[in-house]
Amino acid sequence: MEHSVEITYSHAWEAREFAIAAVRGIPDESYAKIPKYLHMIKEANPGTHTHYETADDGRFLYLFMSFGQSVRGFYNTMRRVIVVDGTFLKNKYKGVLLVATAVDGNSNLYPLAFGVVDSENDDSWGWFFRQLKEVVADSNDLAFVSDRNSSIAKAIATVNPRSAHGICIHHLLTNVVKHFKEKGLTALVEQASKAYRYTEFQERITEIFDMNPELGRYLREADVRKWARSVFPGSRYDIRTTNPAESINSLLKIPREYPVIPLLDSIREFMTRWFYERRLLSSKHLDPLTVKVEKKIDRRIVKAKGFQVYKIDNFRSLVKGEKYDCHVDLGRRTCTCGKYDIGKIPCRHAIPAIYSRVREVHSFTDDVYTTATWRKAYEESINPIAVPESDWNVPAKVKITKVLPPDSRKSAGRPVKRKYETVEDKIKASQGSSKNKKHKCSRCGNEGHKRGTCDLPI
Repeated sequence: MEHSVEITYSHAWEAREFAIAAVRGIPDESYAKIPKYLHMIKEANPGTHTHYETADDGRFLYLFMSFGQSVRGFYNTMRRVIVVDGTFLKNKYKGVLLVATAVDGNSNLYPLAFGVVDSENDDSWGWFFRQLKEVVADSNDLAFVSDRNSSIAKAIATVNPRSAHGICIHHLLTNVVKHFKEKGLTALVEQASKAYRYTEFQERITEIFDMNPELGRYLREADVRKWARSVFPGSRYDIRTTNPAESINSLLKIPREYPVIPLLDSIREFMTRWFYERRLLSSKHLDPLTVKVEKKIDRRIVKAKGFQVYKIDNFRSLVKGEKYDCHVDLGRRTCTCGKYDIGKIPCRHAIPAIYSRVREVHSFTDDVYTTATWRKAYEESINPIAVPESDWNVPAKVKITKVLPPDSRKSAGRPVKRKYETVEDKIKASQGSSKNKKHKCSRCGNEGHKRGTCDLPI
């Protein structure tokens, strides 16, 4: 407009793609760099597990990357719960980014592994979980949380048969809202899922069956062991949704448009920053428990005021609370309310029982929530590649390996990027709407006014 030059939409799009390629790199060339980049990232970060696969003709299929520092931190300091999810890539060759993340003792995201695959199907999820098993072994104390993707369920059952699998309660509630409109049902399902005690869960599920038997059958088919906290076969602590993985996907909203190598380096970049910032934050924290857990304990101390404690022996107590009496066993770290058993943080009944003996709540809290453990999770650094690409020193075998880009999946129609309206566009739109649209009153049928301003008597 400034230079009175008109160009076609496709010409403008090609110019945009050229400019982006000049900054981020050419997508086709990015795939060719995969072997070299993964070799150099492993050199900079010992113990890092990377793997990629190509088809017989050399075209890219799958890629996996997991930093050794985060895996070691997971084994030594984390709750044994991994959240997995997938999200679409928006570059020239599309595909899907798969994410596996844990949550540290301060409720911060702790990414474990990333994968780039063609789509979310049985083959790709099965491959991703087999690679993940190379760094996080299958065990009875391991739990996964995901949405209700059938491919994820099949992969976990096949690759990690000893691990427990839970589904995201948010996705389940979304389906309930969509298919069952009766008032109050969603709240009952949420209460049933959140219940710590099995008896409370049974009460809610009975109410659901009485109100809507069809919904009750739907929830049974969804497998209550996967969505109800009180009957989950493993330990998922308080992680009930896929929000951790979805948060990482949201963080990568812009990098998901990049070619594969800039995408991987964006992941490395934010993990480097997170490890440094949290190492600094935890080193300055002087309380025995992490910031988030100290605040949670403080809230429970306030709620426990007025509770009466009757000691049974050196560890067991009867605590008379506001709703019901609870038996607390500090030796086993349990309470009949169920919250202490599942969350591993003293509940409002356990806190006065602890204070009646000692005033050290942290000594009866799971080690994953202590400041010492929090610091240990970030004691290592995630390192960038120290030399520019022109100085990468890789073995001859890696240098000659060829990786071709996958088949391009071009969308139908002209390429579209989000369009931002200019002031001129908005003015034209408003003028056009005022010229073309003639409002008619739904009461009298005349033009120039609406029902709310109609003078016709009712």
